[in-house]
Amino acid sequence: MRVGLILGILTSGLLLIIGLSTQQFETYSVISGTLGIICFLLAGIVSDALTGEDRIRSNYFSENKKNHKKGIRCSYLFFLLGAPNLLVAVVLTLNYI
Repeated sequence: MRVGLILGILTSGLLLIIGLSTQQFETYSVISGTLGIICFLLAGIVSDALTGEDRIRSNYFSENKKNHKKGIRCSYLFFLLGAPNLLVAVVLTLNYI
């Protein structure tokens, strides 16, 4: 879990520093926001949050607990990677306005 948060902070910090130093707020805001949204979508796909109720029930009862926990860990990793990037996208967008 810490790996996702550390990677998210590093990537978002890098994009924030580059965006603020080059005064290209819009470009790096789009890059950071896109990365954050992609990570959130991957977290939803891995955790089966974007499927229907019948598929969630069948997937839950057909997979073992080890694979289920692995999927939840991966979704947390993607979520923690995407959250700082969305925050940086908001900060850069506010600087652009």
